[in-house]
Amino acid sequence: MRTPPDARSATFGVLLRAGEDRMGGSDSHQSVSGGEARNVVQAGTVQGDINILGIPRSPHTVPHQLPRPATHFVNRQDCLDRLDALAGEDGGLAVLSGQAGVGKSALAVCWSHQAAGRFPDGQLYADLRGYHRLPPQPPEETLHSFLLALDAPMDRFPTRLSGMTSLYRSLLHGKRLLIVADNVREPQQILPLLPGAPGCFVLATSRNDLDSLAVTEGATTVKVHPLVTGDAVGLFCRLSGYAAGRQVAALVDRFGRLPLTVRIIAHRARAMDHVAALAADLAAAPDRLTALATSDDVMEVRRVLSYSYHSLSPDKARLFRLLSLHGGPDFSTGSAAALAGAPTWPTLRLLRALAADNLLEELSSQRFRFHDLVRDFAHERVLADETPAERNHAIRRELEFYLRHCDAADRVLAPERPHVLTAEEHARPGTVSFADHAEAVAWCDAEIVSLLAAVDQAVELRVHDLAWKLPIALVYYLILRQHRTYRHRLTGIALQAARRQGDTWAETWCQNALGGAEGALGLHEQATASFTRALALSEELDDPRWRSMSTHNLAWALRLAGRYDAALVTQEQALRLARELGDRRGEAIDLNELGVLCIALGRYAQARDHGENALVAARDVADLLTEAEILHQLGQVHTLLDAPDAAADRFEQAIRLRRRIDDRPELATSLLELGRLCTRTHPAQAHTALEEAVRLLETLADPRVVEARALLDSLG
Repeated sequence: MRTPPDARSATFGVLLRAGEDRMGGSDSHQSVSGGEARNVVQAGTVQGDINILGIPRSPHTVPHQLPRPATHFVNRQDCLDRLDALAGEDGGLAVLSGQAGVGKSALAVCWSHQAAGRFPDGQLYADLRGYHRLPPQPPEETLHSFLLALDAPMDRFPTRLSGMTSLYRSLLHGKRLLIVADNVREPQQILPLLPGAPGCFVLATSRNDLDSLAVTEGATTVKVHPLVTGDAVGLFCRLSGYAAGRQVAALVDRFGRLPLTVRIIAHRARAMDHVAALAADLAAAPDRLTALATSDDVMEVRRVLSYSYHSLSPDKARLFRLLSLHGGPDFSTGSAAALAGAPTWPTLRLLRALAADNLLEELSSQRFRFHDLVRDFAHERVLADETPAERNHAIRRELEFYLRHCDAADRVLAPERPHVLTAEEHARPGTVSFADHAEAVAWCDAEIVSLLAAVDQAVELRVHDLAWKLPIALVYYLILRQHRTYRHRLTGIALQAARRQGDTWAETWCQNALGGAEGALGLHEQATASFTRALALSEELDDPRWRSMSTHNLAWALRLAGRYDAALVTQEQALRLARELGDRRGEAIDLNELGVLCIALGRYAQARDHGENALVAARDVADLLTEAEILHQLGQVHTLLDAPDAAADRFEQAIRLRRRIDDRPELATSLLELGRLCTRTHPAQAHTALEEAVRLLETLADPRVVEARALLDSLG
């Protein structure tokens, strides 16, 4: 007997099934690589998670994730030479260590670009947020991004750190890559990122020496010191246009010879007639800066930033401080405009003006971030200069901005599932829409880290409706991107928020969503318990739609746990409930799941009958996703029934639909099965299907490509 279909098809059906709106209707509107960093402050921290684009990768993608190097980089030849030597050692590990603002990140990026040719298999980069208002980035998040960049198969990602580390080291074995871990706070963040064999080089930056890495891993610490006076003067003169002289030397010495502070005062100098006027202006400022020491004292940098802040116009200053309320590491023009409660275009102009003041960095078109010290200063200013009520209003505006966008993305990615905003709410002024699937995925990819922080902010502010709606609106995207850990965490938060709100209807939805996340992690007993609780809630509500859906989900969990007989009885109950409701889409999904169970139990004729009935129901409601899944499963059933012509016909129909909805992973699956089926009877057809399957599986970095190639080779 052939192996039954995996759980993905059932999971897919369940999650598209999980609920209808309160009024009983449903809205049915059919519809990784590192980001570029611009204008990097040399002394600034290069922040931001790796941005995973929602487009298929080419086969054997070589990652090139380094941010853009700083302009006017100042001579650090001693450090560059030391890194050159360390990179030649097998299994090298270097830590660039020094105070905040000294230029560690800029040095790491500059050297990495110069040395890129020594690493033909690519360069990986991640900001571990060790010195950020956000919590440090855990190694699981970093490894997830790195594995995607290395073309690891998304649908086979390990869920535990140990498994992710093993897969990562396997992918690195025999390769020559550069791994840059920026802003490391503690050794535990970087240990899982270390390759298991010689060949790669790891470069970390940190504000401390990470001495334990030297003891346990043989790391070499390279100290990064403030600029010598001559280099600081040279940087100031290139940026300001002034000639070198004693006054300039005294000025840069006064500000500690940190590249960050030199750049700030050089920018201010461009508005002055001469250096003496600049020096006098600085001295006369109400919060005039005192000389900065060379130790890592945030208070001293704050004084420099205070001068820059007080020189801003009122509208720029307000936006600057409100931006510090953003929870994520970087932000878009849209989220900035929401915080300010202002139109997008004027906000973009202010953002670019702040970037020109070196108070923000423009990562890409209309996406920005703070240097970490600048953000800390801005946050102090918002606490001092804005009332608690205005701070809360600003955060609420941004949370609502995110909810509208998440709901709009969900309507494109999964038009058949229910949505957290009602049709009336979705149609209000300011409606957001995405042109297509790719645009919706790309937006979610760019915002996912900020969205995670936004959910935490909603919980902190006790905005319970947003705290459950944001995670639920993200569920299908999280499934698509295989963010199983995020999905589990967020649906758990959503459930608690719904309970705090005292909304049993929302709690039922969130309980179902949590069960789906648990099932995806292989936590079948927990999933069964969650769906049992959801069913009890639906009965408490006396809501037949939730009762139907919760019953279906419970049957799915029982099947995944291997309890086929119990699953069959429960799924038959779900089918009866769907028919009582006149829910044809639910009936199609229930019948398809019964077919899966019958295959598992060896009842192939029954599976065929269920599938044919499911197909009629899916076509009645024009649910293309479910229809494609049913067609593929019917192909498998006819194969098991030794009806190759009927099987081929069903696989071909599934292939046509999956092309239409651009479901590449499942398209590859159907092509592979058609090729396998036709290998003996229709070799030419098999050859065509397998050739395309190989191309898709290579693009997806799917290990089944080995099997597909072997079948293709067998055809001669």
